[in-house]
Amino acid sequence: MSIRLLITIAAGTAGLCFAAPLAAADSGVTKQLNDNIRKQARAESTAWQGLFDAYLDMTDPPMAINAGFNQTTIHPGMDDWAAVSDWAITNKEVAAALATAADKVIIGLPYGSDAVDARYRDAGLAAVVRLEPDGEVEVDFPYMQAFDAFATWTAANLYTQIEAGEYDAAFDVAVSNARVLRHLCDRQMLAEKSTAMRLLAESLSVMRDAMYTSVDRIPADVYARIATKELPFLKVSDTERLKRLELPEGDRLVFEAVLDEVFLDNGAPDPERLAEVFGVIQSEGTPLTRFGASKRWERIAEIHGSLDASKEKLTDVYDDWWRRWKIKPYDPIQALPSEYSRLNEVRYAIVAESIADMTALFAARNQLAVEINGTILGCGLCGYRVEYGKWPEDREKAYVRFIPKRFDFDPYDKGYGRLLFDYVGSRKEAVETDYGRIFVSNCIVYARGDDHEDSGFKEASLDGMTGDMVVWPPLRALAREQGLID
Repeated sequence: MSIRLLITIAAGTAGLCFAAPLAAADSGVTKQLNDNIRKQARAESTAWQGLFDAYLDMTDPPMAINAGFNQTTIHPGMDDWAAVSDWAITNKEVAAALATAADKVIIGLPYGSDAVDARYRDAGLAAVVRLEPDGEVEVDFPYMQAFDAFATWTAANLYTQIEAGEYDAAFDVAVSNARVLRHLCDRQMLAEKSTAMRLLAESLSVMRDAMYTSVDRIPADVYARIATKELPFLKVSDTERLKRLELPEGDRLVFEAVLDEVFLDNGAPDPERLAEVFGVIQSEGTPLTRFGASKRWERIAEIHGSLDASKEKLTDVYDDWWRRWKIKPYDPIQALPSEYSRLNEVRYAIVAESIADMTALFAARNQLAVEINGTILGCGLCGYRVEYGKWPEDREKAYVRFIPKRFDFDPYDKGYGRLLFDYVGSRKEAVETDYGRIFVSNCIVYARGDDHEDSGFKEASLDGMTGDMVVWPPLRALAREQGLID
């Protein structure tokens, strides 16, 4: 989130709250956020109520959804697979809810816990953005638990329906869930967007796992339809570069309200308010340092920029991020120092200490583009194998019928070229991965990774931050197959 010192993690969802009191409320923040939603779509074109009703009707999963049990840990060979599969069957109505939501314009959940019915609020299904008259400011998104549950159920359903021979239905539900998560990626707060992008990337990796482990069971026509008619349209008019995905603006609105609280009427910083608010923030979890932190902010107040100058600097930072987001990744402008990196950490300490660097979101967009494009290619390669009884030595053999060529795109390639492809046949090639050493064979599809270099898939990471990013064959499925993970 934008106010990075205030991030707390609960049940896998990022939240934010001020421990220090703020003097006045700014109800305009939630109004602005909700006005933005109303501009995007009418109430009947939003998906949130139908999804939340479906979530409330779901039975409990066989175990709590957490790091040990989620969409990425599910597969037919897991412990308690029978219970997980039964959970998928018991809650088959979720499929219809996801399909309906996928066809809506936006998620559209209003901000503010009072903006939803009590039955949703009591279940934690709310997007909390609260600035109270008594001074408390809280931003938290417990409703993300519903989308985590949908993604986990979808993975269980995918494998369950494949086992039952219901291949079209299995992937239709998986695509609906992916489209819902793509809608979720358009939420206005950084924590929401980041979580949604992670869930969507994981859901695509789950599809690849299922394709790989069931490749010869699924008809070629199913692969062709999913690769050419379904996955390319997670969001209408989205491109292989995710051009419709936008930067979040909600955090900026919250921070501007905070700025108004720590400056005097004459526009100068209020030493006591700075010490009270930011001193507590910096010492969160370490109360013994509070006195020192408060003194620091009192000294900073003496030389800090005015309210107008701080808001202007905040605008400069966001405008710079927007400009970089919209232009090509390797435009020469991208190599210039950002406004964020150039912030004077004393004169604009409030801005520097409070807003998060968006660099991580740029990296997450690249990773998500690779996940989408790589899943389309992997699906197409599977279709070719089923059709012709072998993996293609050249990916171009799978173009047209099985792979839309425009999605063969590597966002890490400075030349805006294709994903990397290698055919090693029956040879076993070693790849150093996050799971350990994995051996791959046949067709290999990978992106260059964050260093923009082709390491020949000798080293790979799941997020592309180290070495290459291998998307086919799916490394997690291979790691299970080769006994590296359960």
